[in-house]
Amino acid sequence: MSPKVRPFFLAALAAVLVAFTGGCSDLPVPTAAAPSAPAATETADATLTSAASLDILARFNQKPQVTIAWAKKWIGPEGGRLAFQGFAVDVPAGAVSKVTMFSIRLPVDPKGSEHVVAEFGPHGSKFSRPVTISFPYRGTTLEGASSPTVVWWNNGAWVDMGGWVTADGARISTITDHFSEYGTTSARGGSMLVSGG
Repeated sequence: MSPKVRPFFLAALAAVLVAFTGGCSDLPVPTAAAPSAPAATETADATLTSAASLDILARFNQKPQVTIAWAKKWIGPEGGRLAFQGFAVDVPAGAVSKVTMFSIRLPVDPKGSEHVVAEFGPHGSKFSRPVTISFPYRGTTLEGASSPTVVWWNNGAWVDMGGWVTADGARISTITDHFSEYGTTSARGGSMLVSGG
C-alpha cells in the first residue's frame, strides 16, 4: 500500500470499527491524532468550539488523547443509546419519528480537547420528547463542585441547562429537546446566560 493511501485506509478502518461497535465507551482511549479526521466531521458543524469561550468549562484532570473524535449511530422511534469517551445520548421511545443518525463529536485541537465539551448531532434538530445527554464528571475539575451544571452554546454565550450527577458519580446529565454544542461548568454569571435552554 502506498504511503499516500495508508492514512486514508486507516481512517476508513477506524470509521468502520466505530460504526460496528456503536461508538461504545468501552473502547480504549486513542493515543494520537488522525490526519484524515476532517472527512469524518459534519460539514455544517466544522467550527466546534472555535467561536466558543472555553474558559468557564470544566477540564479533564488528565487530558484525553483523542484520535477518533466522533461516534455515530442510527436510532429510530423505538429509542436507543449512543456512548463515546464518557459522553452519551439516551434517546427515549418517540423522540424521533424516523430512523435518525445521532452523533457525538469531540474537539481534537489542544485547547478544546482539554475541556469537557462536545457537539451532539443531528445539530439543530428538535425532538418530540427530550433526550438525555451525559458528560464525564469523575476525573474532571467539576468533580465535587457545589453547583455543577450543563451549558449549551447559543449566539455567543453559554446557556445554563441545569443537570444532575448520576448515582454512580461518574457523569453529569441533563435533558434537552435540541442538539448543539454542550459543555459542563460550575461557573455562574459572566458571559453565561441563566435560563432553561
